[in-house]
Amino acid sequence: MKTFFKFLVEPIRYLGSRGFAETVVKFFDRHEWLIYVVAFIVTLFIMFMIYVQPVL
Repeated sequence: MKTFFKFLVEPIRYLGSRGFAETVVKFFDRHEWLIYVVAFIVTLFIMFMIYVQPVL
């Protein structure tokens, strides 16, 4: 069980230690409109997974 949680936490820890979050925040501060595009794509993906994928 411990190794499973470690498997989930390690990638997040790695990204946090490399300054990845700060880079993403700076990028989205410069390109504010991109937040809406990313949110739209995520919404389409979720709708696909809920409604279309079970039919296939």
